[in-house]
This record gives sequence, C-alpha cells and structure tokens, in this order.
Amino acid sequence: MEYLKLYALASLLLSPTLWAESISLQELLNYTTENAVILKIKQTDALIESKNVQIAKSAYYPILNVGYNAEYNQAQDGIPFGSESVGGVTITNGTRYQSFLAFSLNYDLYHFGVTDKKVEVAFSELDIKKMEWCSQEKQLHQKILQYYSSACKGTTEIDYQTQMLELRKKLYDMKSRLYRAGKYSKVDLGDEAIYIMTIQRDIENISMQYQEDIIRLSQLSHKDLSKDIKLLPLNTNLENNSIQIYDETTEGVIFNKKISQKKDEISVQFREQLPSVGLYSNYYYYGSHPKEYDFTISHINKKSWNVGLALKYNIFEGFKHSSKEQRLKLELLKLEQELEDSRHNYAYEAKSKITRIDELNTLKEHEQHLLDENYRKIEMLNRLHKLKKIDSLTKINAEYELLERALNIETRDIDAAFESASLNILHRGTNQCSPH
Repeated sequence: MEYLKLYALASLLLSPTLWAESISLQELLNYTTENAVILKIKQTDALIESKNVQIAKSAYYPILNVGYNAEYNQAQDGIPFGSESVGGVTITNGTRYQSFLAFSLNYDLYHFGVTDKKVEVAFSELDIKKMEWCSQEKQLHQKILQYYSSACKGTTEIDYQTQMLELRKKLYDMKSRLYRAGKYSKVDLGDEAIYIMTIQRDIENISMQYQEDIIRLSQLSHKDLSKDIKLLPLNTNLENNSIQIYDETTEGVIFNKKISQKKDEISVQFREQLPSVGLYSNYYYYGSHPKEYDFTISHINKKSWNVGLALKYNIFEGFKHSSKEQRLKLELLKLEQELEDSRHNYAYEAKSKITRIDELNTLKEHEQHLLDENYRKIEMLNRLHKLKKIDSLTKINAEYELLERALNIETRDIDAAFESASLNILHRGTNQCSPH
C-alpha cells in the first residue's frame, strides 16, 4: 500500500500538466495591450493627428514668401513702347534680359475666430484618436475574454467527459458480461456502445474547439501559446467601482467629443462667410539689360516696397457655403442619433449581463443542492454496495450522474465569470484605459 502511495505521488509530480506553463486572463490582457499591432496603429493615428494640430496652429503665424524670376523678352516689331497692360496682363515691348526678386508677407489679422475654432477642431480630433485607442483595447479585450472563457470551458468539459467515458466503459464491460450470461438485452448493450461513441465524438469536437481557441488567443494577443498551456480560472467578482454611466465610458466620451467637434465645424463654416481683414507687404528688386544676362543678376537693385490692408467678403459662391452648412448639420443630427442608439443599447446590454449573472448564480445554487444530494446518495450507495444490497451498475450510474451535475456547475461558474468580466470591460471609463 505504501508503495502504491509513493508511486501515485511520483506520477503526480512528474505529470506534464502540473508543470505546464500557466497564464491568467489579466496577464494575457496586459501582454495584448503592450504588443497588439492594432493598438500600435491606433497610437500612430494619434501621433499623426498631433501633427494636424500643429498644422492648424500654423495659421497664427504670417506667411513669408520669396520669389525670383529670370526671363528674356524679344520684341517682334522692333518698336519699343515700354509696357502695356491689357486685361490684367502686363506686356513689355523691347528686347532685353530681366531679373526679378520679391519678398511677400501675408497675415490674417482678423476673421471672427476662424483660426481658433479650427485649432479646437484639431484638438478634438486628437482627443478622439486617443479615445479610439481605448475603445479598440476594450474590443480586443472582449474578444480575448470570449476565447479565454471558451477554452476554460473546453478543458473542464474534456476533464469531466474523460471521467464519464471511463465510467461508460465500465458499464459496457459489466453489461457485456450480463449479456453473455443472458441477463441483458443486445439492444440495451448497443445503446451503451452508442453512448461511448457519442462521448468520444464530443471529446474530439471539444478538443478541436479548444485548439482553435488557443490559436485565436495567440493571434489576438501576439503571444504564442502552446496547446499545453494551463489557463487559470476566471475571476467571478464584479468590481462595483468599475460601473460607469454611459457618458463616462470610452464610447460615450468619443460620441460627445465628436458632437462637440461637429458643432465647432458648423461654427467655422459660419465664421468663414464673414468678412476677413488681412495685412500684406511686398519688397521688390529688379534688374534688366538689353544684351547681358549676367548683368541682370549682379545688378539687381532695390526698387520699391508696399504695405496694405485687404478686406475680403464673399457675397455669393453658388450656394456652396449654405449647402456645406446643411450637410454639417445633418452630420451633427446623425451623431446625436448614434449617441442615443448607443446609450440605449449600452443600458440594455448591461442589464442583460447583470440579469444573466443573477440567473446563472441562482441555477448554480440549485445545481449545488442537487450535487450535495448526489454526494449523499453516493455515500449511501457505497455502503449498500459493500453490504451486497445493490449491484455495481446502480453505483456506477449514480457516479455518472454526479459527474454530470459537477460539470453543469463548473460550466455555469465559467459562464457567470465570463459575464462578470465582460460587464467590467463594458463599463470601463476613460480613467480605466491602460497607459499608452
């Protein structure tokens, strides 16, 4: 007996399952946040948008240009008349080389805050991109949770189904002996064989699904998981401090920022139709010579400079501004409708998950009572079996029923843990987004 105990202990210690690499859901989620390429793409989107903020801010500064022209003008009639202006085009008559250098300065002095609003729109877009990273993280974590819980259920079902298969094989062996003794029908023996094949098929299907879940987890997390990985149990506790109203969740913040941004775009559109006042200034250098090109470059002299104010007001542009304003208002209406729909779905999604958690816990309690009764029944049957009051078939059938009860409890426990963890992710606010 002592030898058998030592052998069992050695087998347990040498078991590859005991020493297999293990990982928890939180560890997998943390690894995903650090390594998922889709999140890195979202982070790059935010960096790109930060450059658009700098582009919008550039409107606060004046625009300074420098231009240089060098040309050769050939008179065809040989009669110099100087310069003529026709239809806004200046025509010079005479044969000569010409060089022209000019510095131009333009600055928008006042346009009813258009620049400020455009900068606000750019900052809003940057904030939205940052929030989209958090939203993408939530979606990714939800998918990983789904495959993780499915894999946990798979390992549990394989374990229990394997035990149930062994009991069915014992039943088949006993019923085979009874059949040979003429105490059991061939039809019932055939049904037992079908039970065995059905369980074997179920184990194979569950194993295939488990392998698929592990592959999906590796794909989403960018962490290669072996088929022998041990997945630690899910945490079943709901974090009350994670519950947020919709407008404080990532999706709610994104929608509200998009609505605020669209209102700023409508404001920009209106302000752009108002008059604008600008400052301009030019400084000119000019040189010319009838025969020598080099002379025009080396003898460019200061000629003149000017400075002035420009008032611009677009009276009519073919209904472009009014059509654009109507389009922006319709886009705003669409965003408000999407916000209302998302808020509505969020409330019922949360309600559905909380209700399902309560129902699963209630069913688990009922199953636990039945399982306790099964344990008491097994103890009683064991005593009766020792006293030769019942046969082995009755005892094994009771053990099989107990395994079914235990499997149901484990499955409901995993389902409840999944709904609880999913609810935690659903309720995440912007303050619970991972640092990035």
